[in-house]
Amino acid sequence: MKENLNSKSSRRKFLSLGLLSGAGLLTQKVEAMSPEVYEGEKVTMLTADGKLVEVSKEVLEQSANREKARNQDILKWSASAKKSMP
Repeated sequence: MKENLNSKSSRRKFLSLGLLSGAGLLTQKVEAMSPEVYEGEKVTMLTADGKLVEVSKEVLEQSANREKARNQDILKWSASAKKSMP
């Protein structure tokens, strides 16, 4: 009888830990998928299809500092991508 009680309590512990860890993983995934909120000064810009949008200055500065990919980099990437395909 005592073994039966221990097995039930261990199952309960296992299930409670499983539910808690699942909930923890779910909340972490939701936080990772949520978009970053940029606060501060915004600039109004015109998109290619003629819509006006507001863009944070921080985003503009980040995109201005990027380097363009060179042809050699693209060729290396495509060669490695072909190798990894089955």
